[in-house]
Amino acid sequence: MSRKKWAVSFVVLYMAVMLVIGGLVILIDPYFHFHAPIEGLSYCLEDVFYINDGVSKHFQYNAMITGTSMTRDFKTQEADELFDREFVRLTYHGEGYKRIGESIRTAIQANEDLNLVIWGVDTMWFVADKDCEGYEEYPEYLLDDIWWNDTSYLYNKEIWWKDVLPEIVRTVQGQPADRFDDYTWEASAGREAVIENYERPPREEKAAGQEETDNLFEMMESSLDQNVLSVIEDNPEVEFYIFFPPYSICWWDSLDRNGKDVLMRRIDMEEAAIKKLLLYDNVRLFSFFNNHELICDLDNYADEAHYAGRISSQILVWMKAGEYELTEDNYRSYLKDIREFYGNYDYDGVFADN
Repeated sequence: MSRKKWAVSFVVLYMAVMLVIGGLVILIDPYFHFHAPIEGLSYCLEDVFYINDGVSKHFQYNAMITGTSMTRDFKTQEADELFDREFVRLTYHGEGYKRIGESIRTAIQANEDLNLVIWGVDTMWFVADKDCEGYEEYPEYLLDDIWWNDTSYLYNKEIWWKDVLPEIVRTVQGQPADRFDDYTWEASAGREAVIENYERPPREEKAAGQEETDNLFEMMESSLDQNVLSVIEDNPEVEFYIFFPPYSICWWDSLDRNGKDVLMRRIDMEEAAIKKLLLYDNVRLFSFFNNHELICDLDNYADEAHYAGRISSQILVWMKAGEYELTEDNYRSYLKDIREFYGNYDYDGVFADN
């Protein structure tokens, strides 16, 4: 064979192999970048960092649950039955408000049937910049509308070995596709695990200075305005069930260890957020920090913040029933309750037997 024919044959073979590889990625589409899941393929839904954008654009749904890892255990099947909707869940581990707010906008734009959003708005992110993001880098080739950088998806060795081939193997073996409800903190929950993993801060009596307080309030208000309130305001046809995730008594202890002024300031920030959120007719707002039995029972938690799957299930039930809902009529008594309870709680008693 002449060198010219050999070169042509090599190029043709190379192009054929590349077309097969790219075609298989498009067909399997483990991150749902091009299309909805194909019936019968055994998809994995664990890597939310990569699949969320595709889920929001290509899945069939009219309601969604979203937020940080505090929403990881919410079961879409339970939400379907309670709210008579078809839910997806978009969990963003370690993210502030910015990425979550942007993802909700994407979902609403992509799906005109979306009319209910259950949104966990973490109070621990009150003290974060409005543009704060959880990761240094993002797979922009999955998030933008630029078609030519999709080569980073089609010819990504890591995606091929970590996702495409395993999903083909799973399918051949007859394993069912993952469901959103297959992941839970339940197995790792319990008082012993929480105490073991909680690093109690040293005691300080830090004064909540006025300049620092003003800066923190300005930071919170800017972040809420840009990433939460604007999403609500721009989509009056969507009903938002917003809840503050109920962190454990250990989280409150970490505030108290910085001083009573710091703890009370955090409640003051929650009050300011409540007042803003209650201005919107399409918002129903919930908080469970006045459920002292829940917060103080560490068997309900996997660590100082994350609660067990059964608590996520209960939160859905409470919200559907309107329990622990904050309104113009009751939010002041709610705030009075948590100020008195967490301001006077015997935190040392939590650790007395350890």
